[in-house]
Amino acid sequence: MMQYITGGLFLFFLLLLFYLLFHIWLEGRREQSKPHEIAGEELPEALREAALRPLKLLNKYYAKRDPEHVDACIDETMLPDNMRILGTNPDEIFYGRQGATWLLQGDWKHWGQLALDVDQTSLLRAGSALYFVLRGKIKLDYVHFRIPIRITGILEEKDSLWYISKLQFVNNLNSNYLVVAWIPALAALISLLLFGVSCLLR
Repeated sequence: MMQYITGGLFLFFLLLLFYLLFHIWLEGRREQSKPHEIAGEELPEALREAALRPLKLLNKYYAKRDPEHVDACIDETMLPDNMRILGTNPDEIFYGRQGATWLLQGDWKHWGQLALDVDQTSLLRAGSALYFVLRGKIKLDYVHFRIPIRITGILEEKDSLWYISKLQFVNNLNSNYLVVAWIPALAALISLLLFGVSCLLR
């Protein structure tokens, strides 16, 4: 009797886990096809084009993924002395040129193919700087899975050119499903262990 109960519980929690994972995938697809709009500020066309310059260049460098071009990417798009970057993982906190170098080399070698929708970037004034939000998607190298990405940051002007001084990468997924998914995953594992024990004691 115990064998049937634990086996049934395992199948139930496994199906629940697959259901939640399917919702994560489905919301990711929806965000890619019909993304949530982020309202920006109406800026003069010349200012907007100048502000988008480093973001367009960053997108081109991410498309090439050539580690030999890391220094050129930093020089053309960032203010190395002021640079602060937060990656998608908790331990990805980078400072200055060295930190930006580590991030770019790691992303280009191991992360995936990142494509940014720079033309749809939202821009907001923040004193003498500009706050930006742009969307993109990453095709992971090892699992061939596409994840919607949101990047926010600060642009600052130097010598009549705009540069990135702050960057934050965010996986643009509903984290509620990820949190809840731990429950059926753990329950399925426990049920499987109990099922194995019941089979041994049979």
